[in-house]
Amino acid sequence: MQSNERPSSQQPQAVAPVVTHETLCVTERWDDPLRGSVRWWTLLSADRTASRGMTCGVAEIAPGRPDVVHPHQHAQAEVYHFLAGAGIVHIGDQQHEVSPGSTLFIPGDVRHGVRNIGQLPLRLFYVFAVDSFSEVQYVFPEPPLEPAQ
Repeated sequence: MQSNERPSSQQPQAVAPVVTHETLCVTERWDDPLRGSVRWWTLLSADRTASRGMTCGVAEIAPGRPDVVHPHQHAQAEVYHFLAGAGIVHIGDQQHEVSPGSTLFIPGDVRHGVRNIGQLPLRLFYVFAVDSFSEVQYVFPEPPLEPAQ
């Protein structure tokens, strides 16, 4: 063995290409007062596919409901690329109108939320630079307390 070669036990594992389609993925959803209402299909995630280093999928927010993905945050940065519909994304104290072709970078630990303002479903492609979707811990603010009667 030459001095610049690693022993075979230290060689990085090769990762093969992965090809999938959202119709092959399980539909997941939130529909509650704390998180809002959204459904999504995780396309790549190490706990589901032979991939690593990147997690991505497609999310869909139905029209006609206010603030359907309530403000939340997570340690990881996230990218949204909008595929269909019209919406408003709140990032920190700013809001951004989005439409097909809009792309947003959301820094880690910054509160953000999405609202569909159109008549069609708002669809977006999301990306996290983590191996698995299970590594992303969503933090939602506590629901407001009900006033005492």
